[in-house]
Amino acid sequence: MGYNVEISINMLKETNFSEIESTIEGIAQNYNCESIYMVSEEDGTNKIPRYHSVFIVHFIDENFENFIKFIRMIKSYKKGYIECIYDNDIRKLLYASSYYLNNIDKEASKKYRNYINNKEFTTNEFAVLKILTKLR
Repeated sequence: MGYNVEISINMLKETNFSEIESTIEGIAQNYNCESIYMVSEEDGTNKIPRYHSVFIVHFIDENFENFIKFIRMIKSYKKGYIECIYDNDIRKLLYASSYYLNNIDKEASKKYRNYINNKEFTTNEFAVLKILTKLR
């Protein structure tokens, strides 16, 4: 199955969405992603409304090296940020931003925090976390 990465773009701050969209899609295609699609996320209940576009990029297992290169490239892209990464094969959250953790089910958030604190990672999990956290 592979890995998914969700990249969030704050639409309240960005004025040229078509340029951002083509950049993210171009990077994903350069690293041979299996698929890419976008969803909109709106939340007007807060004092500060949330209006984001979220790109979900899927990579197959056999393309793991390109997946890692893609993560590095997106991390340096300042128009968006990585909200989460998950392994589709075992349905496991590998990385989550603090915003993402605060907005998911409390049990799932607790399970993720335990996973990070236990520090028992596979080689692939370690490679992903090494890029996105202070893990060494």
